[in-house]
Amino acid sequence: MRLPHEWFPKTRELKRRVIYHTGPTNSGKTYSAVEDLIHAKSGVYCSPLRILAADIQETLEKRGVGCNLITGQEKILREDAAHTSCTVEITNFNEDYKVAVIDEIQMIGDELRGAAWTNALLGLHAETVHLCGDPRALALVERICHITGDIVTANKQWSLNLLCV
Repeated sequence: MRLPHEWFPKTRELKRRVIYHTGPTNSGKTYSAVEDLIHAKSGVYCSPLRILAADIQETLEKRGVGCNLITGQEKILREDAAHTSCTVEITNFNEDYKVAVIDEIQMIGDELRGAAWTNALLGLHAETVHLCGDPRALALVERICHITGDIVTANKQWSLNLLCV
């Protein structure tokens, strides 16, 4: 129980690229990550909320990308879908993805739900993992990625409105 990264041996075989998108609210963090997801051969979006998972699923579908929706309340499976939008607690660790997006990564420190974000970060079997959130969790994510051997880079994003003030 003291080495949770060892719970996911298949994922540890990968040399994952982790991109931490940080910046203020409405600065384009999730947009940038979802753009990469849309262009990937396969992928998963892990959401903190059912409504946000449904919104991303709809966004992918409108862009011509077949996307499943799996939450605690809803399950929509498409025959042609290589992408899934889900709540973070429903994350499938047995699936292989090209791109994964974990939204609101700062929730990793939440007393009640943080384990779901920790498991998603440690267990998603994806070549590229996008983390979106405020900078609070960056140091923790960097420590975790050092232990797992994943390569992490921070991508600071600022909205044009903030730059013009």
